[in-house]
Amino acid sequence: MTRARRPFYVGTNFKMHQTPAETAAFITGLRPALGDTLVGHEDVRLFVIPPFTSLPAAVPAAADAGLPLWVGAQTMHQATEGAYTGEISARMLQAVGVDLVLLGHAERRALFAESDAALSAKVPAALGAGFQSLLCVGETAEEKGFGVGPETVARQLKVALSGVDAAHLPNLLVAYEPVWSIGASGTPARPDDVMGVADAIRGALGDRFGAAGAEVPVLYGGSVSVDNCGGFVALQHIDGLFIGRAAWTVDGFAAVLAAALDAR
Repeated sequence: MTRARRPFYVGTNFKMHQTPAETAAFITGLRPALGDTLVGHEDVRLFVIPPFTSLPAAVPAAADAGLPLWVGAQTMHQATEGAYTGEISARMLQAVGVDLVLLGHAERRALFAESDAALSAKVPAALGAGFQSLLCVGETAEEKGFGVGPETVARQLKVALSGVDAAHLPNLLVAYEPVWSIGASGTPARPDDVMGVADAIRGALGDRFGAAGAEVPVLYGGSVSVDNCGGFVALQHIDGLFIGRAAWTVDGFAAVLAAALDAR
């Protein structure tokens, strides 16, 4: 399918997997595994989000890989410093050389009580620090069952982005991850499931930022695979893929990326 050549984003979050050596080996292996996949796709940006302990190894590996590859952190605290045991600040991530920060992942929301109100402080802080900021939104199975998925993600966006300066929008990305579809027990979504919510995301961005909201990339993530990625890529408001376990091996990442690019 031919579509307007907006930038296209493909990446994965390793969650609590991989040692520093394993992350570095993954990144180093991407270049030969991709071969000529990116030829003619100069608008593509890749990213990997490893554990904090892997970041000092991942950043130089990415610099040496010869790929359009961002390295991301899995979360960030909004304060510059303070008595926040176990947290990581923007200044710490800047010192390591991180490009991107992931915020609002469904596991952070469910397991660590990360609220929309907390994100309304974290997202502006990450953007203000100069990071590419990937904000996750998504409805639960219960919310989907009640038919309020679009309203849920619109609310999440409007609260989390309430303090964002429009000047920072070029560094903002949004990932739609339906909670009912992610993880090993998730139910793979269909493009029809995603289309209406993606429309709502685009509408909420427009309500908050006007015409500039149309330029914010929207990625889809949720049981993405080689077999189903093409249907999501073909959707009007989807600008990339946030892949789960299907991309946790070098060959898996390369295979999903190739299939997605073939479907554009």
